Amino acid sequence: MTSQSTELPQNFEKKETRGRKRLLKRDDILNGALSIGLDSLTMKNLAEHLNVGTATLYQYFENRETLLMEAAEYSIRLLPFPDYRGQGWKELAHEYTKNVQKILKQHPSFIHSHPVTDYGYKIHFTLTEKILADLVSCGLDAKQAIKVTHIITMASYAGAVEAIRQERLPVEGADIRGYISEQFSEMDHEEFPILSENIDAFILSAEDKIDLLLEVALANIQDEFKT
Repeated sequence: MTSQSTELPQNFEKKETRGRKRLLKRDDILNGALSIGLDSLTMKNLAEHLNVGTATLYQYFENRETLLMEAAEYSIRLLPFPDYRGQGWKELAHEYTKNVQKILKQHPSFIHSHPVTDYGYKIHFTLTEKILADLVSCGLDAKQAIKVTHIITMASYAGAVEAIRQERLPVEGADIRGYISEQFSEMDHEEFPILSENIDAFILSAEDKIDLLLEVALANIQDEFKT
């Protein structure tokens, strides 16, 4: 995707210029915002991150809300979309799920933001249209592609939430299998007879859970497409 220059035009009417002056490209600010994370972004901590005065940021963005909106749209353009290489739609669905899950995990505010009040439907539509176009290229019709896209979206959200939960274990350096096994070992196994016999099958990483979910969901919908 070719992006237009994001440098300010020469006739841009600058606002207040207190503090150290520094030439910035708009992309510099947006990349800085994404480095900090949109869920914890403030104009102050972004200015400190970029080593400029807060007033400098207001030369580019009217307020934090407009910065958040543009940074969210910018992050979608940076998402490493899978290339359509002639692979089947199921493989493409797996690739898209992993990629969308990654950006949701990196920016948790995307998960709980409402598209109308925060980042806007444009982001949702932009991402959806790209997925639909690639799925149609795989041979699905539009309605089939929409159904698969819903699976990709929901699996991505679920995977991101689970990955965040597992990374925030209370014991530093603990892996999910070891941590849950240790917690379960302290239970009275007579209270949990089924889990006691199947605890290894129960404990899965976030990645394994998403692979399982996609395997079942995509197989079911593939059968539907054949009828």
